[in-house]
Amino acid sequence: MDNVSIKKKNYPTWVMRLTARFTPERWIVILSTVLAIVATAYSFYHGYIVSYGDSESHLNIAKRVIDSLTPGFAQLGGIWLPLPHLLLVPFVYFDFLWRTGLAGSIVSGIAFVISSLYLYKLAHLLIRNEGGAFLAALVFMLNPNILYLQSTPMTELPLIVFFILSSYFFIRFLLDDTKLLMLIAAAGFGFCASLSRYDGWALVMMEAGVLLLYYFPFRFNFKKLQVSPGRVPLFIASGKQALLERWHKLEGRTILFVTLAFFGVFLWLLWGYLILGDPLYFTHSQFSANSQQNSWLAKGELPAYHNIPIAFLYYTLTSMRIAGMLIAVMALIGMLFFILNKKNRHRWLILLVLLVPFFFNVLALFLGQSVIFLPGLTPTTFEWTLFNVRYGTMMIPVVALFFAYLFTLSKVFGRAFIATLLILQSTLFFAGFTPVFALEDGISGLSSETAKMPDAQQWFAGHYDHGILLTDDFARTISIIRTPVPMKDVIYIGNKPYWEESLIAPEKYARWIIMQRNDAVWTSIYENPTTNARLYTYFNKVYTSENILIFRRIDTAISKN
Repeated sequence: MDNVSIKKKNYPTWVMRLTARFTPERWIVILSTVLAIVATAYSFYHGYIVSYGDSESHLNIAKRVIDSLTPGFAQLGGIWLPLPHLLLVPFVYFDFLWRTGLAGSIVSGIAFVISSLYLYKLAHLLIRNEGGAFLAALVFMLNPNILYLQSTPMTELPLIVFFILSSYFFIRFLLDDTKLLMLIAAAGFGFCASLSRYDGWALVMMEAGVLLLYYFPFRFNFKKLQVSPGRVPLFIASGKQALLERWHKLEGRTILFVTLAFFGVFLWLLWGYLILGDPLYFTHSQFSANSQQNSWLAKGELPAYHNIPIAFLYYTLTSMRIAGMLIAVMALIGMLFFILNKKNRHRWLILLVLLVPFFFNVLALFLGQSVIFLPGLTPTTFEWTLFNVRYGTMMIPVVALFFAYLFTLSKVFGRAFIATLLILQSTLFFAGFTPVFALEDGISGLSSETAKMPDAQQWFAGHYDHGILLTDDFARTISIIRTPVPMKDVIYIGNKPYWEESLIAPEKYARWIIMQRNDAVWTSIYENPTTNARLYTYFNKVYTSENILIFRRIDTAISKN
């Protein structure tokens, strides 16, 4: 021990100060920031930031809130939850950040850094080992699927950060239920998660359920007492008192948690009722996920529908392949050891919270509210075999936690083996031997199809000079951000009354009309004899392809008729 202290005294002062300043938390912030910048630069250089069709939709929704024919919060719509778009608003104000997608990179990148930091804190809370906690953050930060998605405007990273934050503070409360501020913080971040994606609804409901289980059923560990005949046993009186105390705790803490955590759900239902006249608009409208899945069901291509084993198989394999098979297998072993270790307080309750993404996605697949196509599992007879695999990224924080847990339990040889597997899996990812499915789906899967530039879009981008454009944005006929058209000069379904009036009298506002076969503009104007006559009276057809037509006003002056 004396030798050790002498060596410490021999360290230069600046080294000791540097070591003291750069704590594991600071190293994680620095490393995650560097990785975020490098990954975003890579995506920007290769044009991957807005490869997903949904990426542009998220950017456009935020842009329309502040810059459109009818700006305002009503542009948030009623299908996608609003918080990710509200976070984008300050950045899409700048056209460069909007058109390049870097506005989304900023939001997702910040979420990535905070997620990495609080995953470390959560791991340290459960593992009680700095090295193991740092490893958990490292597994998360080095996953290429996470690195890609954090460079995009997609909503996975905003959801992940609120999941981690809410889970961290909730588990801190479970470990010491006198810390009510932890419960309030968990509820606050649960509120944010519930306004980010519907997975967040499952999180706050599970946390409320865990609160119930935390206090019920009770176990009274009373010693057997010698009781004289005719006297009330002391442990019965004590049991009643304990029951009453627990009931009061459950009642107070549940009300405290639910009031804030469920407020986001209430706001969204109220929004649907006030803006769209239907609080459940998001569940059954023509734009809802359910409506989209019905088209797959009609074609017999919804394999997990009402089939729980297949739903379980799809999401399990998707999560494992997104995380990396070598890492995922070790994490499963680590989770088993976590369950078997009786020293882990409230391990079952903690596990219920951590596995919310798994429960939610399996249930969504089973109910037909979601679909995943995974190569090697999806039949090759399907039209597409790669779609929505990014949902598996929600399990990466859990995989990272239990991978690190197994590492801390292992001896020297075991740790060396596990570390080698991490290096090997990372090498397989970055060398291209293991597909980065979130990226593959964005550039070649079904998700990328709507983001590909048709010839019509290239023609329009080169010929547009000025004027208002009428188009069905839901059909994604063209990419607005890849054209010179300002958002305030676009008429789409959310611009009332411009949209409704334009489908009757297309010449009233528009100088340009772009329609795609069977979209709303095509069926309302081109296939309607009355409006078709008006169309050819006021417009010239300037571009024709098999599925897309482009019209330009003959007279640039706006008609008064």
